[in-house]
Amino acid sequence: MVFTNTLMRAAAKMGPYKAPFEVITVPRPGRPRENEVTIKVESVGVCGTDLSIYKWTETVAREYHPQFPHIPGHEFSGTVVSIGSGVKSLRIGDRVAVNPHISCNACEFCRQGNQNICPNRPILGCHVGGGLAEFINVREMNVFKLPDGLPPHLGCLAEPLSVAVHALERVYQEHNKASAAIVGAGTIGLLQFLACRAMGYEKIVVIGLDVDAERLKLAESMGALTINLGKDDLRRKMTEYIGKPEADVCFEVAGTNDSINLAIDLVKSTGKIALVGIAAGQTPIDTTKLLFTEKELIGCRAYRLDTWPKTMELMGRIIPELEKLVTHRLPLEQINEAIALLEQRKCLKVVIEPA
Repeated sequence: MVFTNTLMRAAAKMGPYKAPFEVITVPRPGRPRENEVTIKVESVGVCGTDLSIYKWTETVAREYHPQFPHIPGHEFSGTVVSIGSGVKSLRIGDRVAVNPHISCNACEFCRQGNQNICPNRPILGCHVGGGLAEFINVREMNVFKLPDGLPPHLGCLAEPLSVAVHALERVYQEHNKASAAIVGAGTIGLLQFLACRAMGYEKIVVIGLDVDAERLKLAESMGALTINLGKDDLRRKMTEYIGKPEADVCFEVAGTNDSINLAIDLVKSTGKIALVGIAAGQTPIDTTKLLFTEKELIGCRAYRLDTWPKTMELMGRIIPELEKLVTHRLPLEQINEAIALLEQRKCLKVVIEPA
């Protein structure tokens, strides 16, 4: 790649306050350093984290501390356009997705393969600049080739799908996969369904609210059994669907206090509850329910590096379903329209296409 133009467009948060993002001109990243590649960004998924950055919530202010202007976007993919020295696994023209967690590779957790809980791992788009720009430099070990035949606008789904794959790995038992319940019908919930289906769960229930009616219809069209808490008798439906009122495993992906406690109630004795959603503040839990029934409450933080190759393989098998999840594709200049769609729950997955 010839670096003739030193500027690029990017969407940015201009300060530590609630305000619309601005599309600005910033310096294009220079030549990639050793073991880095330059990626031309082609798709960026907009999610709840970006909405929190837009609103500048207390959690964002406390956890991220970015420099301004800050470029968000942690779900992104694109094409490799330049390669630094030492890069062996990638070539110019490769279509790739990016793991945005830049783990240190030196701490106790990284050495154990648990890069997701590395205490020294800035996240692209959160702590430091991310993918809502035309170009970005990323180290090789965080870049993964997308499967052949995957449309460019679906590449950004690799990041949230990796969340679902990792959660499944945390609770999966080959001998215990007759049924799974998923509390939450957003993008992660539907991706969790697809991951569970791929791993052979026989009956999978996706649970949502009245506001999730269209999402539940989509889940049903992909083969899920669905329950609307605003209309359906939960226990009766669970029993009708899976033969008992409790599932073998439950994934909590909504991230609310009520949904966490519901997930605990919905799993059988000795069952596992995967905590995927991030609740605001503290969640009161009746710990005796766990003690007396030996249910296991398991935290699931993002993904490990070795999760991503499994995600790439899975993506290649579920392209038609992934297409159904993308409801809007917008140019970079419409980033605030994307945020509004998310805030008003008028979308499933909005994809920004900077290129």
